[in-house]
Amino acid sequence: MRNYWFIGDIHGEIRLLDRLLGHVQSFKPEEIVFVGDYIDRGPHSREVVDRILGLEVPVHCLLGNHEMMMLDAMEHAGIGYNPIELWYYNGGEATLQSFGFTSFFSFQSGLEQKHLDFFRNLKMSHVVSLTERFKVLAVHAGITPSIPVEEQIRMKTYRDLREYMVNHYLNPEDSFLWVREEFYNSNPHQWDGFLVVHGHTPVLKLKRFITRNGQKNFLFVENDLCIRKHEDNGRIASIDIDSGSVLSGRLTGLGFFMDHENGPGSLRMRSLTVTAEEIFPRDLGPVY
Repeated sequence: MRNYWFIGDIHGEIRLLDRLLGHVQSFKPEEIVFVGDYIDRGPHSREVVDRILGLEVPVHCLLGNHEMMMLDAMEHAGIGYNPIELWYYNGGEATLQSFGFTSFFSFQSGLEQKHLDFFRNLKMSHVVSLTERFKVLAVHAGITPSIPVEEQIRMKTYRDLREYMVNHYLNPEDSFLWVREEFYNSNPHQWDGFLVVHGHTPVLKLKRFITRNGQKNFLFVENDLCIRKHEDNGRIASIDIDSGSVLSGRLTGLGFFMDHENGPGSLRMRSLTVTAEEIFPRDLGPVY
């Protein structure tokens, strides 16, 4: 059975990643997509990056806002703020220590080329065409109304995004690496033709926002996933897979399975959430 997996924000939690990968790889996936935020806050950023670099399964690694902050600091590319201070404020010091450095400037000058290449080559988005009519669009934070979807997909590198933001006078929160409220309040028909899978906003934080706003088309699977549906037709529009690894001690993967026994193109979703001691497998049912 062909299957494709998407893994949420890791933030240096290598024990959670190892447990999750052990189970995901048992399904022999066609590919694994990581939605970004490998580093910061948690204690083992380097180990996370090395583990991903060592995977034999085809992987696609997206840029998260934490990697963007790191690259901004490395290249002095802040817009209206000190990029080094912003990265430190958001957990960058834990990353420095994980890579064996005691200061930002020694990190900047001494980071191994393989790690620098990993960060610079992270993708802006990734599309998985599961059937002729069904496509999953993976991004870090969501779809931003400030950038047309086709433009978001067209961007390939960190430099593409940085140039676009400068040329269109956009702030970081306007990008698809930072967006939150504007994404959740927008009409999902903006990205018709795609099911968006993303991280960035811990599900517990999203739950508070949705409860406060009284929106009814967001379905929460405990504090591990949030499935958003179109209000008019009930189809799935987006899925948040950020379980809040550092804060909650939980990491989630989302899998799409093509079950040919139930007819060509039949799709089902499964998820796996791991803690240091437990695993929570879930059958999320068919994709409509």
